[in-house]
Amino acid sequence: MILLHAEFTEQGFLSWPREESFFKACGAGPYDRQLLQPFILAWVSGKVTGQAEFAGTPIPVIEIDALYRGSDCLQGDTAPQCVHSYLQPLKKPQ
Repeated sequence: MILLHAEFTEQGFLSWPREESFFKACGAGPYDRQLLQPFILAWVSGKVTGQAEFAGTPIPVIEIDALYRGSDCLQGDTAPQCVHSYLQPLKKPQ
């Protein structure tokens, strides 16, 4: 998946850089696309393992150690699109 990078300010607020900054994140398998729709806030923990190209620009490739999906839903909402937790790759069918 290709993700847009944001940063935290010194005050702890999420800040989008003036220039777009993308990276490619790779995990042990595919993730549920319903939980990773465009404009979802997710935290990726991992390490840079290489470089790829996106829209003609080199971007870092990150091997995912942990992927956390945030939610902007109201507290207590249990709808599937409101999941906020660590996500696991989907298991391959056998």
